[in-house]
Amino acid sequence: MHSWFRKENFTTIMLDNEVYGNTGGQESGMTVQGKVLKMAPRGKFGKKVDAMGLAKVAGVDYVARLAPTNPARVVRTIRRAIMVARECGSTYVQAYTSCNIEYAIPTPEVMKDAFEVEQERYGFVEEISDRAKEVLRAQGEKIK
Repeated sequence: MHSWFRKENFTTIMLDNEVYGNTGGQESGMTVQGKVLKMAPRGKFGKKVDAMGLAKVAGVDYVARLAPTNPARVVRTIRRAIMVARECGSTYVQAYTSCNIEYAIPTPEVMKDAFEVEQERYGFVEEISDRAKEVLRAQGEKIK
């Protein structure tokens, strides 16, 4: 994240499953407040880290959040992040990924979970700086 403040040309993609799943279900900074987990039986105490807010404070030129419910959107978002990073500086994409093991979601239900989480709290957000918009338009992207 320190590199964001230095305007280094790279894309950060966070796969946010909102838990430390490989360590037995511990709460992480990305866990939603109140979420009950194996290692947090009373629920997570603090709020979820606002990583997108940190990226914005750092002046990241392209910041996006998405759930994997629309494959074309995922591809477009990653492509835009990479194009901007090549020309402007740092970009950040935060993508929800179900932790079906820790949240006991049967594999066939993972996409249903993604759609529900997208509706509840993980809707698509894309924030593009003016100079990033110029780069994307020069590459033929349609930007509002």
